[in-house]
Amino acid sequence: MKGRSKAIGSVCLLAAALTLPACGSGAKETKGAGPEQEAKPVKLHILTTDGGGMFAAQAPASEKEKYIKELSRLSGYDLDYELMTWGGGADYNQQLALRFASRDLGDLVMTSGISSNVHAGAVDQGVFLELDELLDKYGPNIKKNIPEVAWKSPRVLKDGKTYGIPILAAAPATRIMFIRQDWLDKLNMDVPTTLDEFLQFAEGVKQNDMNGDGDPNNEYALAITDNIGWSDVFTGSFGVRPGAWQMRDGQMEPDIIQPEMKEAIAFYKKLYDNGYIHKDFVTKKQADRITEIFKGYVGSYGAAANQYGTFTDITKYINQPDAKTTMIIPPKGPRGESYFQPQSEGIDFVWVIPSTTKNPEEVIKFLDWAWGTPEADKFFGFGIEGHNYTEEDGKIEYDAEAPVNVDNQASGFHRKTINVRGSSRSSLIKYVPEEEHIMKGYEDAEKSVYKHDSLGMPPLESLVGHPELALDLSAGSIFYDTFVKLVVGKEDLDEGFDKFVKEWKSRGGDQMIKEATEWYKSFRQGQ
Repeated sequence: MKGRSKAIGSVCLLAAALTLPACGSGAKETKGAGPEQEAKPVKLHILTTDGGGMFAAQAPASEKEKYIKELSRLSGYDLDYELMTWGGGADYNQQLALRFASRDLGDLVMTSGISSNVHAGAVDQGVFLELDELLDKYGPNIKKNIPEVAWKSPRVLKDGKTYGIPILAAAPATRIMFIRQDWLDKLNMDVPTTLDEFLQFAEGVKQNDMNGDGDPNNEYALAITDNIGWSDVFTGSFGVRPGAWQMRDGQMEPDIIQPEMKEAIAFYKKLYDNGYIHKDFVTKKQADRITEIFKGYVGSYGAAANQYGTFTDITKYINQPDAKTTMIIPPKGPRGESYFQPQSEGIDFVWVIPSTTKNPEEVIKFLDWAWGTPEADKFFGFGIEGHNYTEEDGKIEYDAEAPVNVDNQASGFHRKTINVRGSSRSSLIKYVPEEEHIMKGYEDAEKSVYKHDSLGMPPLESLVGHPELALDLSAGSIFYDTFVKLVVGKEDLDEGFDKFVKEWKSRGGDQMIKEATEWYKSFRQGQ
């Protein structure tokens, strides 16, 4: 691949290439000897997402099936993965809501948490199986290898009972800022470490033809889309984050109603007024964002550190042979703050087992195999033996730059898309040049973790049925509508923000504050 060095490595399988203990029972081992081993494998229907992965979206079905068949062979199960479109999360949630409504759910389902609004009330309605007994009996490796803090999360636990199994994030923190290093070089600027320095970069982008296409007016300093999403990077520069709560003057209050959030919105308004972000950002979709990155229309954006390989792949950029991208910690605000990653339990998503599943014990056995065998470690980390890698005398030979591993980001399919544990990365640093950068990105992301008092707080009952009170920048919420109106200047900043706070409180926010405060005093105070 152009712009990269070839990396071929080997490692003894008895050493650290495999990060999890090889002590699982697995489907093959638990089925016993004799006739049972010749029985037809149990079929498991897994309802999940393509995750927006390039291989999942673009590779021929036969290529994807090759990996699923190998995972089936190794585990001893007939695995049927149904990969629904991710679409930034909105598409998947919409499809998932329809499947829950029809109860067409398969044997194992990926969701954001057991109390997600996508399937509100599912636990109380008996839609999900309680898993404690099954895990105790069939899932020792699952329990051992998933951290205790994840098991205590309200995303999997309710009323002391476990209804979900954590799918672990690649790292405790992954959110980082990407910036065009070649643009900084062209402007003779260093990496911006403060908002003032970022504004200088933004002005330079506005005044110059950064992508060299002859049009100095089609570049913007920051990519921003209709649902804001990754573009909320600068709220943390003012010491607040959408979705987070803090104890203030004896009660829990959400960050979105704080004066510091108004300061953050004022900064986005400055970006808008000065032409540093696209005037029509409210019409931009996630796909537009990706397109504009590779066309050279945007100079910076928020993303996950594990996307480093994607955004540094020079072959993806159109007519930009010198494109160079680097990861940075978001610039500090007026009080020296820089937060992008909300503190979390390390959970990416959650598996649930519907109560309609015929053989839930087999689902747990499969997951236990995935969490506790070297075969699973090798598959999720390196792919198919003889296809993605070879093994000889206890050593793996893995060519990180081989087309079979990089075309359409093929390795992401077995490492992430169909990896029921989460993400397999730490064992690959010796093989993939970009992995070292990714792990460094994770370390930098941890430096901008935002600690908040709502860690572990379950979804509030007062929010159920009231999406307009949502604390994030999701379309349809009062906060989102206010953010857009204030940024584009449809309402006065001070009057509009004060109006929003009063409306949010009167429409149910006060009850949310009361409920959150009671939770904090019962479960978090003194911890």
